[in-house]
Amino acid sequence: MGKKRPPLSQVHKNMNFDISEDNALVTKEEKIYSEGSFVDLPISKVELDKNIRDIYADDSLDELGDSILENGQIQPIVVYPKDGKYIVKVGHRRYKACLLRDIPTIKCIIQKDFEDEKQRIITQAIENEQRLNLSSRERESYIARLIELGLSQVEIARVLHKTKGWVSEALTSYKLVSENEELFKELSEEPSTRDTWKASTLTKEQLKSAISEAKIHGGTKDAFKKEVSKRFEENAARKKRPASSETILKCSLIVDNEKKSVIFDSRGLEEPDLKKDMSNVIKRYYSKRGYEVIL
Repeated sequence: MGKKRPPLSQVHKNMNFDISEDNALVTKEEKIYSEGSFVDLPISKVELDKNIRDIYADDSLDELGDSILENGQIQPIVVYPKDGKYIVKVGHRRYKACLLRDIPTIKCIIQKDFEDEKQRIITQAIENEQRLNLSSRERESYIARLIELGLSQVEIARVLHKTKGWVSEALTSYKLVSENEELFKELSEEPSTRDTWKASTLTKEQLKSAISEAKIHGGTKDAFKKEVSKRFEENAARKKRPASSETILKCSLIVDNEKKSVIFDSRGLEEPDLKKDMSNVIKRYYSKRGYEVIL
């Protein structure tokens, strides 16, 4: 049985609402707030814009909404004014959770709009990376978008306080999943970036085989990881084996037993030391037996 929610009279005691005598919410929609203002805005005046993550697929929103109902909104969201509305800049999950729980006002800090698309993505990326609630595919997607907008891997790594290798793995994984979208849809769970990066080193047939075997074991991220790791390690071991090599010696030895003569043609040998050693051996061997040796 679920946890019983407190009555609204108690729930909203920390929300700082202004209520008139007829219990109607007092709003000052005509007021223009200056940058840096800390205000309670009617949630009807706040809207979502773009976000790098799929907020509507976040299963934890109900839990977050219940927490705000019981404890109040501890951390304000950041918004900017646009066309008579206020657009969420930072705090998309908090906004959505309040909306789901019919909370009438939301605490906001007023700021300017993003300067450009790059600043928007970077700001939201930093916020979400700090909370560790981005999926692997969401992370890879926003990194690929930053590359499209002209940032280098080194620049992305610097602003996100990550390594260049971390960025490179995400981009490689993004490319693999994008090019094999239907194949990855066969899995029941989303693989990690590290495992899709490993999968990028496999051949197409090995990737298909790994996903097929993973499906037999439920298509989970762990099953995919196991199958990819097995093929990844096999390939690595194969590369360590010494490659077989053949050296064709381009020389000729003509022995005439009747005339007791030997002709050794070593012009095809490229290694001087080898040519010299072979000539000496042949000369010693046949000279002892009375043959005329022509080198």
